[in-house]
Amino acid sequence: MVVLVGAFTHHVGVEFWRGSSLFISHDLLEGTVKNLRHAKLRSVAETRAPALASLVHDAIHLDADLEKRAR
Repeated sequence: MVVLVGAFTHHVGVEFWRGSSLFISHDLLEGTVKNLRHAKLRSVAETRAPALASLVHDAIHLDADLEKRAR
């Protein structure tokens, strides 16, 4: 699993399982848990932002790279 999407009362949360390992630093990411980072999206415009797409893309590639190394 790469991301988890959850609906809350005032936002949608997108959690990145290996968020602390993402190579990019972005204002969308929050959290201090060992590996997990999340983004709180409060509007439809935020869900369509290039920054979010970039985070998801990078998270997918990070997961694929780690899977290759584990083999």
